[in-house]
Amino acid sequence: MVQDDDGQVLVFTYNYEAGESFDVVSQLETGTTVSILQTADGETVPEISQPDEYTGHVVRYSTDDGPQAPSILLFTRDQSYSSGDSASLGEDAQMFSSQLNLISTSIE
Repeated sequence: MVQDDDGQVLVFTYNYEAGESFDVVSQLETGTTVSILQTADGETVPEISQPDEYTGHVVRYSTDDGPQAPSILLFTRDQSYSSGDSASLGEDAQMFSSQLNLISTSIE
């Protein structure tokens, strides 16, 4: 899997597992990604003024025995991944949007 230009992905804070490997299950529809990256009122947040520039992915953490449930969401900007791709989340993360509860981390 190749990282996006700035090497960062977004995940919800409650789904972040530092250094965990994951497998990409599928991509989200653009409209679904836009809805998720907006507030409940349909407004954008300062950190994401153009949510349609992001691609949402459904991923599952994996072990030697294969993918594990539950699925989580991962967002990239200007990059998309295909079903079956795999990578690991970075060891370090920082708050990206407290309003949406998203953190930014690298993928390895």
